[in-house]
Amino acid sequence: MNQLVIRDKAQEYIFRFLGGLTLLGVGIQLFIQSPKTAIFWILVVVFILAAIFFLSLNFGALINRLTADRGILTIRWNTKIFKKHLPIDQIAEITEDRRFIRITMKDSSTIRLHVKLMDADKRRAARRFLKENTGL
Repeated sequence: MNQLVIRDKAQEYIFRFLGGLTLLGVGIQLFIQSPKTAIFWILVVVFILAAIFFLSLNFGALINRLTADRGILTIRWNTKIFKKHLPIDQIAEITEDRRFIRITMKDSSTIRLHVKLMDADKRRAARRFLKENTGL
């Protein structure tokens, strides 16, 4: 099994900062509002859930992952909601421009991986991984 994990450090720092800021909001709320009201507890729960969301980097969805195992290419990309499982022998071509890496299948369907905001070395690493594991 070959795997490539691409993390965007700037995006991680922003999300972690927002999580810390949300936890700071919970601390401030503890001093400002009265814990006897129902709205206080609703806000505390919502703020803590938002902080968990930010600190976990959107529950791991912001981490790009390409995995090649037993003839199946698995793509977990931050712009895709679900994982994509592609048979490697059904891939016709892989092309790249400044905005996307396009994977064209033999049935003429296309999967686009958004790389516009990535560093050049991370784009090259993704392209190299796809080239090595698909043979294209």
